[in-house]
Amino acid sequence: MAELDTRKREILRLIIDDYVLTAEPIGSETVSARHRLGVSPATVRNEMAGLEELGYLRQPHTSAGRVPTEQAYRVYVDSMLGEEHLPAWERARLRRTLFGVQPDRTVEQAAHALASVTNFAAVAASVTTGETRLRHLQLVPLTPRRALLIAVTDEGVFEGTTAEFETPIPPDDLDRLSHEISRRIAGMPLHDLTPRTLDAVIGDAARYQRVVDEVARLLREHLSQTPGPVYSEGKANILKQPEFQDVRRAQPVLSALEQRDVVVELLRPGSEEDRVRITIGRENKREEMRECSVITVTYFVEDRPAGVVGIVGPTRMRYGKVISLLSFLADSLAEALGQA
Repeated sequence: MAELDTRKREILRLIIDDYVLTAEPIGSETVSARHRLGVSPATVRNEMAGLEELGYLRQPHTSAGRVPTEQAYRVYVDSMLGEEHLPAWERARLRRTLFGVQPDRTVEQAAHALASVTNFAAVAASVTTGETRLRHLQLVPLTPRRALLIAVTDEGVFEGTTAEFETPIPPDDLDRLSHEISRRIAGMPLHDLTPRTLDAVIGDAARYQRVVDEVARLLREHLSQTPGPVYSEGKANILKQPEFQDVRRAQPVLSALEQRDVVVELLRPGSEEDRVRITIGRENKREEMRECSVITVTYFVEDRPAGVVGIVGPTRMRYGKVISLLSFLADSLAEALGQA
């Protein structure tokens, strides 16, 4: 997408903010009347036409106003969001819901509270690591720059995922690397596969340092955490949103949220650097979710991912407020579970 100048960015931000509040297409007259921009309505109209041409706005066929596109929301999320402060009463309300229940119901209660506060569908899961141990790892070449990572555990479980490399790697080198890494990590519990441990154990396993880094990342993301109980609350909230009041449009989303494998996919744990994840519209891999935004936050106990909380709603949402809510709830969950 083209880079936006200062005026276009400001107008786009105002349009998104207004559209999130009203769910009605925004016209240039509305922007001029509501906001003191220091430019004429004609200038606002021209800038909006430019934003439409660049792909940031679209015009519904039934209205003279315009609405943001997915690309607009992505720019908004990446570079326009300000931190939204949660009022003390809201923080206290959320904490009461977590610290007043039995430990085994804490995550479920978090999902229930989140659905109530946001009026979106809420999802949550804890992560179980157990004592499962690795036996062998194999990198199977697919192309010169791609390989299938297969890990065998003492439970006989095979986990396959694709690794991407920046430079071509001969199959013989991949095979030697597989054996060397396997020799070093065989017998390690999955819950011990922290970034520090993996760096110490396999960080110098070969001259292909980038390959080792990629393997370590995939092991952490796909093997060291497996979903425990999964909760989906407030699914009917989807029908309250103007975008989904047509039941035929909402049905695919509602059906998807009833499927455990879909919710598990949404709740993939992130790292401490990647704890907040936002997917907008067609960025979602699942076809059923491509009219939605999904925001998830990973929470940690003793520096290990302990679970994920998130919401599913329309692309039109108060992203800053939702992120603040999720982050606070995740931190509170980590505290509550750490005390259990």
